[in-house]
Amino acid sequence: MKLSINRYLHNFFNFHLCLAVKFSYHLMSYIFFLLLFSYVLLFKFSPPTSDYPSIHWTEILTIILVSSMLIEETHYFLTQDNLQLIGQAKSCFRDFFKPMTMIGFILFYIGLILRFTNAGTEEDFIAARVVMAIDVEIWWLRCLSFIIVIPSMGPHLVAITKMLKDLSFFLIIIAVVMIGYGVASRSMVYYPQGNNVTLTTGSPDTSFSGRAIFRNVLYPVYYLMYGDFGDERTDLDNNSGTAWATADQVLLAIHMIFVNILLVNLLIAMFNKRFDEVNEDARTVWHSQQYLFTREYFTRSPFMPPISLIYNIYYLSRMLVFFIRREFFHGSADRSAKTFKIIAINKDLLEEWREFEGASTYTYALNEVKILKAASQKFKKGSDSSSTQKETKAGNSEDLNEAADNVRDVQDNLSKLNSTIEGMKLGFKNYFIGEQKQHNMKKKN
Repeated sequence: MKLSINRYLHNFFNFHLCLAVKFSYHLMSYIFFLLLFSYVLLFKFSPPTSDYPSIHWTEILTIILVSSMLIEETHYFLTQDNLQLIGQAKSCFRDFFKPMTMIGFILFYIGLILRFTNAGTEEDFIAARVVMAIDVEIWWLRCLSFIIVIPSMGPHLVAITKMLKDLSFFLIIIAVVMIGYGVASRSMVYYPQGNNVTLTTGSPDTSFSGRAIFRNVLYPVYYLMYGDFGDERTDLDNNSGTAWATADQVLLAIHMIFVNILLVNLLIAMFNKRFDEVNEDARTVWHSQQYLFTREYFTRSPFMPPISLIYNIYYLSRMLVFFIRREFFHGSADRSAKTFKIIAINKDLLEEWREFEGASTYTYALNEVKILKAASQKFKKGSDSSSTQKETKAGNSEDLNEAADNVRDVQDNLSKLNSTIEGMKLGFKNYFIGEQKQHNMKKKN
């Protein structure tokens, strides 16, 4: 009876520690968080009033969930396979969605601060509402990371990230072209006082301010790329007899040809190239994404937020205690800490890995020996050429003896390493033989 209970508990814990189960729990909790956050912003996000002097309980729950997610991401960051902070950052942020997650946390807490500091009137509260609105969109976009487990759709995420790099290059070109046309056309049409051009909303604001320049120069020109002319052609047609209107008509035609035909088709061609590159190597991309997925959920809590908050705080506290012991009291490391290691299913592959590591170690040691031998020969030649000077000869002999000692140390280390590797091979061989015997005995039984 006791054995069956222990086996049941063992299977129960292993089931909840399974990556697929962790992923399912995380997906369900994340969907709940998105729906809750969206509900809060749409219906319960407002400044305090006499009727509702405090924030709603759904907003409090949202804050708790985001804080739990932040601590969980911190736990994941600190458990990366690197001892240095820079290396941990490189390992963590190689996933495109990790920087997006960090931006989401920053915007959420900025919006939370504005929510309590600028809550006097509805106009002051707009700042918090805008920041939170941008933040919830980022969290919705981040849920695309869950399609990484789908083989037919996961590689498309890599294609999207590469397309964004191409898009950034395209935006630089399009910004230069649009600003050039906007300044040239507005300097001929709207800003000269003698033209007396009026818009449907009244006279254009030609003052020297950032808002006026954005609304008159940049904003209308951007939508020309989508075929939305607004009052652009109407104003030119109403003044078709003037020289400045004719010149601007020609400039607009050239701008539309360059942007809508040349640059847009160039962007489409770049996107097609990136998609074909990823599609040709989809299997490799899929395996790379599977590794990132496995590495992330290896350290994730098997519980849903906010219960996972206790789990992550416990492990972070444990890491801090052992860090203090190791750094200040020269204590041992946490031997029960989880270590991520890839174990091949095929035993032959394990043997190939060991042979590769052994060959790499031998190559490194051999290069070190060659360097030391070259140094010893150099010192020997120097001692022969300066044999007439006793001090120089004594110094060179000391260097030669030191180099010889280093060579002997390396040789001793090589012999120890060789014996260690041979012992490991023998141990693994005996282990596999024992496993095979047990397997055969089970088959016979």
